[in-house]
Amino acid sequence: MKFRPYILGAVGSMALLSACSSVDNSGTAVMYGGNPFTYGNSVNSAITSTEPQTQFGKALKAEYIAYARREADEWYDFFDADFFARKAGSVVDNETILPEDPANWRFDAEEIAQKRAVRDELIGLLDGGAREAKPDVAAVAQARFDCWIEESEEGWQLDLISQCWKDYEAAIAELKKQEEAPMAQQPVAAAPRLFTIFFDFDSTEITPVAQRVLDAAAEQWTTSPSDVSVVGHTDASGSSSYNLGLSDRRAKAALSELSSRGVAGDRVATEAVGESNLLIPTPDGVREPRNRRVTISID
Repeated sequence: MKFRPYILGAVGSMALLSACSSVDNSGTAVMYGGNPFTYGNSVNSAITSTEPQTQFGKALKAEYIAYARREADEWYDFFDADFFARKAGSVVDNETILPEDPANWRFDAEEIAQKRAVRDELIGLLDGGAREAKPDVAAVAQARFDCWIEESEEGWQLDLISQCWKDYEAAIAELKKQEEAPMAQQPVAAAPRLFTIFFDFDSTEITPVAQRVLDAAAEQWTTSPSDVSVVGHTDASGSSSYNLGLSDRRAKAALSELSSRGVAGDRVATEAVGESNLLIPTPDGVREPRNRRVTISID
């Protein structure tokens, strides 16, 4: 078990319940996640609560209960166990309860932006019909995303962080099949698959999250080899000429990673657009993590 440092020494005191961190946790993950003294009641309440009406709600409730029990029984983390037990219990009242917002957990601005991009894709799939079409898979995708967020915040169980992400990716891939199936039945060309990776400020380094996205892009290309477009972008901080060169270096970094994964270089076209095509419009000179990206389009 990893005890959160700001509560050590406070066990048995009500000060335990008012501890705070450097990040505003006024949203879902209030303070440190939950109350270790109420975990038993929370999980029992969740188990005995009225069953949700939909298959997705039932599956999501079961996923959160299972995760809460693992947090308590395997890792002795009763704080987060209580939090997810409460979340399981709330599913009956709100069967479209959303995956965790990274801004409510202890991440810096860069991590929040990157993880929110992943969350936005998940919510898009859920709201696009995944809850109804594949409820069990959709519940796994949401629960594993929350697992990835919670374990990444703690940052010490690296194998578990990796496993949560792999399980999430597998579920997302299954949900995307549902999206693509109707298209395959129509006598029109399939739309290109788009993958996006994000970068730290003034950096061309491929982050661990970006590595996973590149893995998925390469796997897609291997399944159906086709032309690939790699476009580098920057935010509006810095001069236009510098940003054009930075976007070119980012595109080449992505190309190098794709090549190492087996994507044929003669099928890839790279382009650098600097700050000329901002995903999030901002005034000149503004740093915006979501604009620091490379898009990979596979025809």
